[in-house]
Amino acid sequence: MIEEKARQSLENNSRYFSPFLGEPRRDGDGFVFSTEGLPLAGFRVRYDIERKFLGRIYVMGLEGSFSSREISPAPGRRGEPETRSGRPQEIELRYSGFLRKGRARFVSLPSRKDRDEGGGVVPLLNGDSVLIEQCRGLEVEFLRIFFDGESWKVRVRPYGGSFIKVLLPPLQYHVPLGKEQAERILSVMKTIAGLIVRKGPES
Repeated sequence: MIEEKARQSLENNSRYFSPFLGEPRRDGDGFVFSTEGLPLAGFRVRYDIERKFLGRIYVMGLEGSFSSREISPAPGRRGEPETRSGRPQEIELRYSGFLRKGRARFVSLPSRKDRDEGGGVVPLLNGDSVLIEQCRGLEVEFLRIFFDGESWKVRVRPYGGSFIKVLLPPLQYHVPLGKEQAERILSVMKTIAGLIVRKGPES
């Protein structure tokens, strides 16, 4: 359970998605939105709690979900998003460059050679110039994609959208997500879902 002030902060940040998805609906400790007309089957906003020595940080987490009949998770079949160990294949957004953020690219985890990455999902994502350009403007700690056995998930942790509580000195403050970042994140999720649902990986 998150405390009331943190819940209110989460609700306030959730409303940055309202211009695109309508009003949020409370669902446990998070909020969900209608995804009617979108390639996403679900969209949820929540807080993950990180406990610190003199306080805690409620970190915003966003999750979009969708299904695709084109990609089967069955072991041994081409296009399946699993590692050779049988665990779900995870794909992560990364950027080239060290001091400055460079070109966006998707990689499979654990790292594998390009010819075998993600069973074709990674080349599918990296080959879409619209998606790569959309990712340039993201301000996120991470963006990860995986198949959980029932549906695809896209999880994003933005830099904004958190609630911070410090015990000494007593201090609480809300870090806004911002409408522009909310729109960018949602656009990227929609593009990823659309690519996988419509095309599937190249075989």
